[in-house]
Amino acid sequence: MLEDFRLEVFIAVVNERSFTKAAAALGISQPAVSQNIAELEKTVGRKLFERLRGEVVPTADAEVLMIYVKKLMETCASVGDMFSKVSPSVVKIAASEEIYAYLVGPALDAFSKVHPNVRFERSIFGDADLTIALVPSKSSTDEVISRIRMSVFVPQQADAQSSSREKTSYFDVVFRPSQAFAVTRLCRLIRQFLVK
Repeated sequence: MLEDFRLEVFIAVVNERSFTKAAAALGISQPAVSQNIAELEKTVGRKLFERLRGEVVPTADAEVLMIYVKKLMETCASVGDMFSKVSPSVVKIAASEEIYAYLVGPALDAFSKVHPNVRFERSIFGDADLTIALVPSKSSTDEVISRIRMSVFVPQQADAQSSSREKTSYFDVVFRPSQAFAVTRLCRLIRQFLVK
């Protein structure tokens, strides 16, 4: 794991509201918990816990730190996932030529460098493990992985001499895995890799 063990101790103390219970949950001694929290408080330069009778209460600074620690832990876990082994697979992807060429293809090429045993094949929409499509913005309940702005210049009149105006539309790029593929670790990795 890439994360600092002190952050795991911090999370355990926040969750358990007790140094003793946090120590038991982590399988370490209570003095080790105290030492890790003291080092973390010294590193961030803030008091993170109020020690009351029978309870440890996170300070306002600890609550702010917890927001960042959760994001950091998720990022560290996804980095670990990205570089761990993935079993050989063939993933059938349905996407329009434009989406595949400009968004999906380059991301999957980079993914394949990390996981050369995973192959991607273009597929028709009904037979795909994963469909990546454009839909008008805010009209989809699917998982949005990106938003694209498209502009078209439209003449205001039929007369060629007249000026044109820009018409702008926003489209969401949605990620639609098949039910069977959605529960796989590989699906989660590909989604993380495609999110901009």
